[in-house]
Amino acid sequence: MAVNTESLIAAIDVGSSKVACLIARISPSNEIRVLGVGNRLCEGVAGGVVVDMEAVELAIRASVDQAEKMAGRTVSEVFLSFSGGEPKTHIVETEIDIKGEAVTEADVAKVIDKAKGMIDAGNEAVLHTFPAALSVDGTFGVTSPIGMFGNSLGIALLAVTVQKGPLKNLEACIRRAHLNVVDVVLSPYAAGLSVLDEDELKMGVACVDMGGGTTGISVFARGALVHSEVLPLGGGQITDEVARKFLTPFDQAERLKTFMGSAITDSADARLEIEVTQVGEATGKENIARMPRSDLTDLVQKELELLFATVGEHLDASGFSGVAGRRVVLTGGVAQTEGIRDFASQILGRRVRVGTPKIISGLPQAAQGPAFATTVGLLLHAASLPSEERSLREQAKLQEMQKKGLLGRLGLWMKENF
Repeated sequence: MAVNTESLIAAIDVGSSKVACLIARISPSNEIRVLGVGNRLCEGVAGGVVVDMEAVELAIRASVDQAEKMAGRTVSEVFLSFSGGEPKTHIVETEIDIKGEAVTEADVAKVIDKAKGMIDAGNEAVLHTFPAALSVDGTFGVTSPIGMFGNSLGIALLAVTVQKGPLKNLEACIRRAHLNVVDVVLSPYAAGLSVLDEDELKMGVACVDMGGGTTGISVFARGALVHSEVLPLGGGQITDEVARKFLTPFDQAERLKTFMGSAITDSADARLEIEVTQVGEATGKENIARMPRSDLTDLVQKELELLFATVGEHLDASGFSGVAGRRVVLTGGVAQTEGIRDFASQILGRRVRVGTPKIISGLPQAAQGPAFATTVGLLLHAASLPSEERSLREQAKLQEMQKKGLLGRLGLWMKENF
């Protein structure tokens, strides 16, 4: 459904190493055009969970401010990614009696509502509900049941739940930056929307989004999400090991990993020396150690092997390993590691490719790599929502802000006018 010409959306991805912001406009034909990009380092998130609210707030402010200046527009509502709170997926199956009549939109809405009412979230928050599959008279795989005749209409509904505390903490950081959250999207799901093509979604595929502090797994089949989870492992663990083994500052360890690390072994690595700045030493030649590059690649390989072995175990334990077929798409910052495609294929025993975000008009070259997969996926998710649904979500958030009284309204007014 088309949206208004002036529909402006903002996406914020709060990761364990950076906060990225994209501001875009949606045309009446639902085409997205990126107007502004912001990107700031952030050390206030660990394993997808906020551990320093002030640091996260400042990174959000800086990232949004950079994007707003580039776009020449200000934003007050955002779509937010979330990779913490130990997400869990639940499948709920139910059906309703349609008494031999043709299926109507009201019937579909009724069976979805019935399934939602059966979700047992306990003390957790329901982040997403997706109709994974519909059935007529017990036959699943029906893509469009409207108008079909039968005695029963069934549904398999996927629900994603997360812990409330980590989610509320992240939303609080957004509010402290004088922004309203229109919708929260699980990071692995957003990454999958960004990097997977239609055939992969239909045939079955696992998307592995490897960030600085977390690795998200999302499994799709028949065009729908069927499983998702987040592991507290990422590129940050590799950086930490490099720093400890080579006794180098963490920022230098990150540079070594990024520019000299590799997932493949080269015979020349043993002869190629790399310079490593030593921690705590005075500036000068004496604080530089030289060692073979093979020491670095061996360490990177060891850590990546552990990461992919863990991913494989969780895929098998999920029960959706077969649904995902034999294909895995890697994305996220770690996916840019040299030789990672072949290495991952060897460990996982599946066909692997590295996924980059879908090309969107106005998206700068610097934001077209795997590290921006989740942020681009947030824009795609936002654009996929009917304009009425987006408006309802924005109105709900505005009403929530208004309930906070004068100070809340004042903060919103200042954000919109300054």
